Amino acid sequence: MKKIIPVFLLFVLVSCENKVSSLADLKSDFYEVQNRSIRLNDTLTVNFGANQDKIDSVSLLVNGNKLKTPAVLDSLNSKLGLNQLEINVYTKDGRIYGKTKLPVLSPIAETPVKFEVIREYPHNKELFTEGFFFHDDKIFESSGLYKKSKLVSYKLGSTDYLQHITQDDKIFSEGAALLGDKIYQLTYRERKVFVYDSKNLQLLETLQLPAEMREGWGMSSNGKELIAGDGSQQLFFFGPDMKVTKIIQVVGNVSIYDQINELEFINGKIYANVWQTPYVLVINPDNGRVEQYYDLKELNQSRGADDVLNGIAVYKGNLLVTGKHWDKIYELNLPE
Repeated sequence: MKKIIPVFLLFVLVSCENKVSSLADLKSDFYEVQNRSIRLNDTLTVNFGANQDKIDSVSLLVNGNKLKTPAVLDSLNSKLGLNQLEINVYTKDGRIYGKTKLPVLSPIAETPVKFEVIREYPHNKELFTEGFFFHDDKIFESSGLYKKSKLVSYKLGSTDYLQHITQDDKIFSEGAALLGDKIYQLTYRERKVFVYDSKNLQLLETLQLPAEMREGWGMSSNGKELIAGDGSQQLFFFGPDMKVTKIIQVVGNVSIYDQINELEFINGKIYANVWQTPYVLVINPDNGRVEQYYDLKELNQSRGADDVLNGIAVYKGNLLVTGKHWDKIYELNLPE
């Protein structure tokens, strides 16, 4: 028996070494796909090198949709941003399955907007700007921070408030937007959405943040729906019932943008500030593609780490921008 056992063990070891049971055994580059710069309309391939002859067939799934391999990524089978990529590899030893994230970038590069400062206005430095829009000949501004959060209105050019509503000390106010005759105001982590009468800022009701959003950051409106971000690369579309109808990701030619903050809907596009940067992005609301951008570093007034650009409003055919604790509002031209 002592002579038989070693022979038997050797047989088992050789059998295990020859059996293909994982993508690693096949030397697949499947998990490296996410590190490629793959853009819409590119061809997606998964390589197995010298192990290709061990494979009977391969199938790919993008967001649950089965594709041929190699596969051309288009708007019918994938989306801009992060997609779910799955693979099924069939060998004589059975099926091997894998799953990863597939970032899909825009095939078109975003272009800078040539701008000029048309006019400057004073801005109250006490305001930690989170929401900012122009309506009824007034600026409405949501100001954040715990124990300091408020919603105010004032005439452009003045730092005196016409209306002033303060929030509870445990509330951190965020983005605000007008939809119909109501103002909706997000909160940071409290998952509350305050709804006010736009005429007198009377609080009408308190709603809950949509479940799909992890936090409240920036918000705007296209006139039919609210559009809001949660600090990720995603923007959420929903109505007064807080039910999400669409989600897009903000994507450029070389990166997926996250930290999307203050928003404004202007001429059919979403304008978005990227937190802690001098950039305002011009985004296609249908697919999330970044088409243009403003580089506003020359306007920077930051005195502290959080005193950054974060206010976007449309005003008489131009753009207004400001930031947290800034003492100025700048009027800029819109893209031609």
